[in-house]
Amino acid sequence: GEPVAPTAERRGEMLFHDARHTMEKWLSCTSCHPNQGRPDGLNWDLLLDAVGNPKNTKSLLLAHQTPPTTVTGIRPNAEASVRSGLRNIEFADRPEEDAQAIDAYLKSLQPLPSPYLEHGRLSTPAERGKKVFGEAGCPQCHAGRLLTGLQKYNVGTGRGRESETAFDTPTLIEVWRTGPYLHDGRAATILDVFNGRDSGPVHGLRSKLSEREIRDLAAFVLSQ
Repeated sequence: GEPVAPTAERRGEMLFHDARHTMEKWLSCTSCHPNQGRPDGLNWDLLLDAVGNPKNTKSLLLAHQTPPTTVTGIRPNAEASVRSGLRNIEFADRPEEDAQAIDAYLKSLQPLPSPYLEHGRLSTPAERGKKVFGEAGCPQCHAGRLLTGLQKYNVGTGRGRESETAFDTPTLIEVWRTGPYLHDGRAATILDVFNGRDSGPVHGLRSKLSEREIRDLAAFVLSQ
C-alpha cells in the first residue's frame, strides 16, 4: 500500500529513542528514561539546580498532567522540561515540531496495573493500608486522582546546602516501578521510606505507626 506518515505520537517516540540528533550522537531521552519514559533508577547531577547535588531520575509518565517538573520543581511544566532537555542535556538545536512530537508521545503513555493488585483489586492488607494512608495524613500532599497535590514541600530530607529545599510531590501512580525512592534514592524500597531513620519527619513513620500498619500502608501505596 501507500506509505503512511507517522502520527505525532509515533514520531515523538522515534525522537525519544534516537541519539543521532544529539551532540556527538551518544545520548537520547531513553538513556535515562528507559521502558517508555520510566526512570533508570540512577542519580544524575544535572546543571539545572547547581552542581554536586545529584537527583534520582523521575518517571515521565503523567509528567504533562502533574506540573511542575524536575525533582525540585524548577521547570513549570513538562513542555518546558522537554525543550530544556533537548537544549541543555542533549545539546541539540531542534525545531519546535520535534519538541511537540515528544510531548505528544509522553502524553500518550498510560500507566500499567500494579502487580500488587489481586485480580485487579486491592489486597486485604492494601485495603487496611488505604485507611492508614488517610489517617496518617498522606492525602495532604498525595491527593486526588493522580495522588499528588502539585505542590512543593520541604519534607526534611534535604542535606547540606539543600537542607531547606522544597521537593516536588511526585504522583504515586506506578510507584511500584520507580524505586529507589526519595529525591536522592536513599530508600531502596517503599518500606525503607517509612522505616528509614533518614527519611525525614514526614515519611519516617516508625514512631507513629505499628509495624503492621507500615506494612499495610506500603501494600496500598505499591498497589497504585
